[in-house]
Amino acid sequence: MKDLKHRLETFSIYDHSGIEKHLEMMAEKGWLLKEIKRFTWVYHRMEPKKLHFAVTYYPKASDFDPEPLEGQMIYRDFSAHTGWIFVCQSGQMQIFFNEKEEPVPMETDPVIEVENVHRAVKKSVLLPYSLLLAISVLQIVMFFIRLSEDPARILSSTPHLAFIIAYILMFLLCAVELDGYFLWYFRAVKAAENGEFLETRSHVLFQKILAGIAVFILIYVITHLIIVGDRAALTTMLLSLIAFIICIAVLNGLKLFMKRKKVSRLDNFSATAIIGIALVFAIMTGIVIGILKAEDAGLFHPEAETYEYNGSTFILYQDELPLSVEDLQVIEFDGYIRENRQSESPLLRQEVVHQRPRYDTANYSKWPVLRYTVTAIKMPALYDICKKSVLNSRKDTVDEEGGLFINHYEEIDAAPWLAEKAYQLHWSRGILNSYVLCYEDRIIKIEFDWEPTVEQMKIVAEKLNP
Repeated sequence: MKDLKHRLETFSIYDHSGIEKHLEMMAEKGWLLKEIKRFTWVYHRMEPKKLHFAVTYYPKASDFDPEPLEGQMIYRDFSAHTGWIFVCQSGQMQIFFNEKEEPVPMETDPVIEVENVHRAVKKSVLLPYSLLLAISVLQIVMFFIRLSEDPARILSSTPHLAFIIAYILMFLLCAVELDGYFLWYFRAVKAAENGEFLETRSHVLFQKILAGIAVFILIYVITHLIIVGDRAALTTMLLSLIAFIICIAVLNGLKLFMKRKKVSRLDNFSATAIIGIALVFAIMTGIVIGILKAEDAGLFHPEAETYEYNGSTFILYQDELPLSVEDLQVIEFDGYIRENRQSESPLLRQEVVHQRPRYDTANYSKWPVLRYTVTAIKMPALYDICKKSVLNSRKDTVDEEGGLFINHYEEIDAAPWLAEKAYQLHWSRGILNSYVLCYEDRIIKIEFDWEPTVEQMKIVAEKLNP
């Protein structure tokens, strides 16, 4: 039978009422709080009994203090005389328990209690939560800007969707915590002026729901990347996750080591902050550079060959293509690169295909090139959004001298393409063989370096809209 229990608790630092009730319930079940660690609360087994708990705040304290401050020790000694036994400390929060049936309250002045809570929260919660709130808002805004530019690419990427969901969860967490605290604080100040203590409101269930959603999203994304075989995205996500865990472990270990060595609060904080910033920068830079070099070297495509051209290494992609040049023309040439970049989410699926000769091919321009993007739309409400985005990606512009530069799609006869709608690109130098084809549940953007025949148009429809 285990004598220690580790639990992930999600109490807000100011939620003294919720913490006290929770610890009393745990004591009745035979578990007494021992210490509060970075991510877990540790309980040790005892005989079940009814205990009273009190959560107090000492705003001058810091998690970087090498030992309790003199004022804290005096407070604990004084509390012991009235039966309040010190349990543990976490930053400015101190926890005590009392075995008496009706103990003398530790806090007797509600005005002082509210002020202590507020000073502790200002020191340890308001600034970091406000920064996280600002970061989440910035990321959400940037996401919608990118979404407006190319919705199909963003919405077909499971990692992109996962990251924005993570920032939304961060926003909700910070917003609810800050809003909940200030709602309690302003009401508590008024109650304190009337000599009343106002209990805090817990957001424990809400925080657990957010944590559960975050874990589910993480597992889903990792599983999805494994299934689709996106080694680059999977490696980036796993390395980032490992790096995050390493940074937390190293910095927490460094802080505890300096506390044991009795390093001053300021020196401990400064060293931890400087090393933390340097460590995060070094690790993330290393991951980005490593991923880019691994991609260039073809390590994420071990089955693919590589070739050298002008001192650079290129991957000789030989992906399976739903439509190839050979489907449209009689051609005998084995020097093609066949690249098919696929991405999929619960909303969209997209294939970006490029069939081109190797760069070291003699008479490179002699061989036909084919480019196309197929966007399969799973949610009908997104169809018009994606269609407008593709068509609006080309727009006429006016130069400084008032000259008009033609660059837009115009609707053409869709019948040869067996499509519902079809558009062709009009450019200042002529009409290009670049088309947007609209079918029931997919949008195809395709570019030829030749003028397709009616028969070839039919083949495109049959191959890309089966």
